[in-house]
Amino acid sequence: MTISTFDRDLMEEYGFIEYRQALIDNGINASSEAKNSVRPGAVINIEMDVFLNENTFIKTGVKYTNGGDSYFFKTTDIQYQRFYGLITSDARFKIRPRLDYIAIPINYGKKVNDFTFYGGITPHINVASALRINSFDASNPNNVREEWDREDDVVKATKTVYFFNLGANYLIPAFDFDNVISLNIGYSLNPVYDDPNAAGKINDARLWTIELGYGITISTAD
Repeated sequence: MTISTFDRDLMEEYGFIEYRQALIDNGINASSEAKNSVRPGAVINIEMDVFLNENTFIKTGVKYTNGGDSYFFKTTDIQYQRFYGLITSDARFKIRPRLDYIAIPINYGKKVNDFTFYGGITPHINVASALRINSFDASNPNNVREEWDREDDVVKATKTVYFFNLGANYLIPAFDFDNVISLNIGYSLNPVYDDPNAAGKINDARLWTIELGYGITISTAD
């Protein structure tokens, strides 16, 4: 999984302040101010450690990952059914910018017992830029549901973003494979958007990411 956020607040640039006010004007009672949260996401990767000697290695591979940010405000006016059936009055109106990447890590690392530590530069090639906006279907007052709309290419993303990253893996021997738990923290060295029509600070925004992972390792040598 990933957790990500921009290094600056873009609620106003994305129109979330106006979106909140428009809902209030239409009768929604906002019980909280608009807030900047973090965006959960996913990462799938295959990586290879090429050992230079017993303890040092070059880490490379390929991964698909997504990140972005999340803005929300709460209201107690709406009771709705979550996807797992629970009825709640803690309704949140949200806007979530999303960026999807294919990344190729280039890292140098060192092995210390069952831990490996590494760092380097990871080029990220953008494959999607989208904005997700939630709403509530109240056509049936007894069965209000949260719905999500997706708008693609609202803001033009930078094609290639370079992330500086630091990470650590912990190997857990089990069966015929080693299980691995990983933590990786990254920060984009160049802005994630490049849109001549973008408002305000959008084209200056950089991205923080935290990746948490679990997988298995296959060794080609003892």
